[in-house]
Amino acid sequence: MKKGIYILIALLGLFTSCSQNVLEIPQKSVDDLDTYLANAGEGEVNKLTAAVYYGMHNFYNRPWFLVANEITGENYTGGSDIADQPYHVQFSTHAITADNGQLQESWNQLYELIYRCNLIIEKIEGSEAYKQRAIAEAKASRAYAFYNLVMQWGNVPLVDHLLEPDEYEMPNTPKEQTWAFIEQNFTEAAAVLPSKAGKNGQKAIGGRWTKEACIGFLAKAQLAQKKYAEASANLKKVIDSGLYDLLDNYGDIMRCAGDFGPEYLLEFDFNAADRTEAGSVRNDYYNYNGLRPSLINHPDELWNNSWGFLNVTKAFAIEAIAHDGDGPRRMANVVTYDEFVKDKAKGDPGAIFTYTLRSPGINPANNWYGSDGYARLKGLTYMNDKNMIGASNDSYAFSNANIPLLRYADILLMYAECAANGAGDKALGLQCLNKVRARAGIAPAPELSMDNATYGIKAERRFEFYFENAERWYDLLRWGDFVKEMGRILDTYGVGRYYPLMYADSKTDQGPAGWHVEYPYVLEWQKVDEHHTLLPIPYNEIVNNKNLVQNPGY
Repeated sequence: MKKGIYILIALLGLFTSCSQNVLEIPQKSVDDLDTYLANAGEGEVNKLTAAVYYGMHNFYNRPWFLVANEITGENYTGGSDIADQPYHVQFSTHAITADNGQLQESWNQLYELIYRCNLIIEKIEGSEAYKQRAIAEAKASRAYAFYNLVMQWGNVPLVDHLLEPDEYEMPNTPKEQTWAFIEQNFTEAAAVLPSKAGKNGQKAIGGRWTKEACIGFLAKAQLAQKKYAEASANLKKVIDSGLYDLLDNYGDIMRCAGDFGPEYLLEFDFNAADRTEAGSVRNDYYNYNGLRPSLINHPDELWNNSWGFLNVTKAFAIEAIAHDGDGPRRMANVVTYDEFVKDKAKGDPGAIFTYTLRSPGINPANNWYGSDGYARLKGLTYMNDKNMIGASNDSYAFSNANIPLLRYADILLMYAECAANGAGDKALGLQCLNKVRARAGIAPAPELSMDNATYGIKAERRFEFYFENAERWYDLLRWGDFVKEMGRILDTYGVGRYYPLMYADSKTDQGPAGWHVEYPYVLEWQKVDEHHTLLPIPYNEIVNNKNLVQNPGY
């Protein structure tokens, strides 16, 4: 059946959206797709399932994680100069247009994932356990794809089956119908998929869907619709399972130490030594968001070969410090310039890193390009997490650390949110909130509140899930706070897309003590209004599908 795999891969790559035709070109000496699927055994079904997970990884890898973290005002695009990645400038300044190539890529990747899922759900037949599991995983992954489509675009075509040629030009589907489909898929998948054996039992399953991961995402979908009672009941199932707990150290999140531990309900399983296409799918993740070594003081503990995107804004850094103080969560998320450049080798008190070679390629050595005086640490490649097997020292080798898509901290804070909105046990909700705060090193909240700046659930989610998935973006959208919050940040900090250069100077009033900050390139934000709460449907989709209606304001 090896020849069938090749035609499968080719066919999987043809479907890019609901409006694009699939060319049916007969090929000699290969099985057609229907024959391949009809005769698929366990090995072939496992390969089909791997293709679904590959589709999820590929969507996350690029451009989605960039888009999701640029649009919130907590990271700016960065890069080498003002012309670097102009499509991403649009997201970080809210000047998004329908012809944005990264927008089209995200749309395509999600519908490609849905197509792969539909193939398995419709074409795999049989009562064997491995087939039923594959179908359940495809349903969960399809629900995940539609969850992201609805959150970003609203009324999107509901491609719930393999399309016939006369169906390619599907109209917008009301989002309420798609939400119901998402809930149905997660519910059906949860009824089939296994639970892990114990708090540290995920490794035996790997980076695959489980019953509790489906229930957790089902609750996320319900919370997005303000179905607090339904979400609360599902979150309680996960809590009562006793299978999950918080990691002791917040700094282990997105590090190898957190992989397959008690906190992750769903994670991407990566091995940097895997040089196959599937293993290299998230290379761009670390290429883009690491520190740019030629433009910044670079400590020994961090990988020194990345591109310098997604630099933290002062808006987030200042408010994270105000909320968390010097607690372990803040110190794992973002640090000040002075904290970043303290040197263990010199015996600096409170130093985080060691420097043996400082500022390669920078003149003078103290310049720090791409910073407002703060550095993001979360999501970087740490040298201890790298795997250099089979790679040269100057190649793009990547972190082995898994990336969580859903954590137990999210389950706890979602339950607290439900309780704050009148669903569930308020005493338990407060315990859930304070369990997360205790790990962050901050005082317990005296009561459940959504909006309190010191101990409210909205603030807690902001700092707990910094730089993870699209949590901040989606939270602001589902709370109806996106326009207000982006306006507040703009009014308070005047943020834009900055390319600052810090250098030693006597003008201490413009930056950290002893430093001067220059902004040689600045692109200011657009003022955000209600139309920004949905992305524009990609231009090519509107042109090729006369039945699609563009979102308002684009």
